[in-house]
Amino acid sequence: MTAGTSTLPLPPAPGAGSREVASALLWTTQPVAIAVAANSVPPLLQATVATSSALLLLWLWTRWHNVPVLAQDDSLGPGTLLGLLFSARLGLLYLAISEISAPLAMVLTFGALVALHAGRALVQRGRVGVSLAAIVLAAAAVLLGLLLANGWGAFWALAAGLLWSREALLARHPHLAHCGGEKIMFYQLIGAAVTLPVASVVAGDNWLLEPSRAGLVSLGVQILVGGLALPLLWFAPGAAQRPRPLAALALVAPLATLALQTWVVGWPGPLVGAACLLLTAAAWLTTRRG
Repeated sequence: MTAGTSTLPLPPAPGAGSREVASALLWTTQPVAIAVAANSVPPLLQATVATSSALLLLWLWTRWHNVPVLAQDDSLGPGTLLGLLFSARLGLLYLAISEISAPLAMVLTFGALVALHAGRALVQRGRVGVSLAAIVLAAAAVLLGLLLANGWGAFWALAAGLLWSREALLARHPHLAHCGGEKIMFYQLIGAAVTLPVASVVAGDNWLLEPSRAGLVSLGVQILVGGLALPLLWFAPGAAQRPRPLAALALVAPLATLALQTWVVGWPGPLVGAACLLLTAAAWLTTRRG
């Protein structure tokens, strides 16, 4: 979950490359790990531990490769806002997954993203038929998710999707255009490392609790995957400048999270599976060339 954004929410593309698909599949371990740890570790405390650890690992990476992420330039203003948006989006995702199942949270979060992108394409009068079909499928997935969700979890997930869309658009800001993936991610993680601990304290989380063994393992997965494995995959030689395209995530995350949750926790039910299928079809339509 501790990750950078792409330059477009769902850029039109005929498909995702192997690196993007591998990153998206690896990313789906995060929501399931959050759900497993939620029984013994409060969600905002989880987010605090994961992002702070990821920030340390990223800083070590940039020092090793002499990447000047702390160099002063004109990116500080939009970068600070990017960090705040990322922090809010991540906190909402953690809260959502702690209240509803991880696949449902993915349906609602990515459903909001897909519907927004398809709506923009429709307003711009591009690929009208495909955009309408994508909006209908995404809306159906979201409505089904809302019917299955309880409490505030659905609201948190939808709000996270809306913030994610804004966050991805902000990453296109002219003052951030020259930033590499490491600096974009650094801005995001600094924002999270500053704000999420405060949010955790305000929420009354007990920082002295003793996590269960499953909670510790899940926290370890979040740190190693989100803070180490994914950045290594993104910033390896030949990787794109900006990490993790959301198009690949929207295509892969709902069904992959459903499969992983079924394996680790249990089958969430046929209606959740149907919502994941609807959203995957909507995401596929948004990534087709007109």
